[in-house]
Amino acid sequence: MARSECFEPAGQARVEIEIRKSRFVGTLRKVLSAKEAREAVKEEKSLHPGARHVVFAFLVGPPASETAGLGDDGEPKGTAGRPVMEVLRGSGLRNALVTVSRYFGGVKLGTGGLARAYSACCKNVLELAPRVPLRAEKRRKISVPFGFLESVRRELSRQGCRIEEENFAEEATLAFFAGEDGEGLMDTLRDITRGKMTVWP
Repeated sequence: MARSECFEPAGQARVEIEIRKSRFVGTLRKVLSAKEAREAVKEEKSLHPGARHVVFAFLVGPPASETAGLGDDGEPKGTAGRPVMEVLRGSGLRNALVTVSRYFGGVKLGTGGLARAYSACCKNVLELAPRVPLRAEKRRKISVPFGFLESVRRELSRQGCRIEEENFAEEATLAFFAGEDGEGLMDTLRDITRGKMTVWP
């Protein structure tokens, strides 16, 4: 899928469907990293303590530099996370996490029935999702003294940047994706670090 065809959520969406007495609650959230996605899954589980399964799939970043993940949360392999991922990938949405919380109603759906149910719930929540075009990105890499690390992280988060990796030696080195017109961001980071920031090629 071309980058121009990709979008990201402009807000959250939630939907609920019932299939053969099982209740499926689908939620869409915007996320900018695998860590953020997994934290959101934990939060969703805390919101649905009575759910037997909280299945998820996420896609972060454009196709050329995407990070992806999925989980069945105890459902038979291939019947839950994979169908949700297929629907999410086909939707053109990126920087997106879909969770589907299942409240078991006592009637077994079978492997095919499960896959269809999770796919349907994901499709329904994505149809409700407000979306905006996915911005073009450029990978950047910087090193900063440890005393400025949290301030830099906060600014990157505030500006919607995706941190790809962090390495720690004499200084903290961060690789991240920012908008292609990110010179204003780099100037802000230089101000935050009082000029003690190294920019890597």
